[in-house]
Amino acid sequence: MPQVRRDRRSAKRRSLCVACVFVLCCVSNCMAQTRTGQLTVGATVNSSIGLIFRNNPSVGTNGFCPLSNPDTNNVGLDLGVASLTAGDSLACVGFFGAAGFYQVNSGFDVVVSEANSTSASYNLAAALSTAPPANVFWLMNLTTLTTTFTTFQNNNNYGVRVTETLRVIVNQNVPPQTLLETIFVQATAN
Repeated sequence: MPQVRRDRRSAKRRSLCVACVFVLCCVSNCMAQTRTGQLTVGATVNSSIGLIFRNNPSVGTNGFCPLSNPDTNNVGLDLGVASLTAGDSLACVGFFGAAGFYQVNSGFDVVVSEANSTSASYNLAAALSTAPPANVFWLMNLTTLTTTFTTFQNNNNYGVRVTETLRVIVNQNVPPQTLLETIFVQATAN
């Protein structure tokens, strides 16, 4: 009787070994299967142009006031308080008065960059957000601005600091008031 038990145990072990080999064969066949897929991708590269305002290296000297929020495309410029007889309250503001009018001005730099473009240069234009009061004139460099974009620079090179001067001319008969204007500056690739 003890011999029969051993044979049964041996038979069970052989059955178990055969089952393990069968499972291993099935698993290895499952792992060896592969499938290939295809992903087709399309993309479009667009050219782009960027514009930032920077403080001029002469900032703080006469004619070069500091910009608020420099090195961005959304800056502010304070031209102080001015009158024909007293001049301007800020030393950084350029001031000139004669023959019944005065002018205040300040310079700053514009840097235009480009990417993915064959354009060799760009033009700059500017426009006022609202029409100025009578006898008040806003100029970029020496170009009078209106509410329509007006080009004031042509064929500038990308990546180069270009100094621009904002001027406000006020006639002596303009009543006391705060002059507040938003000026849009636009770079256009050539």
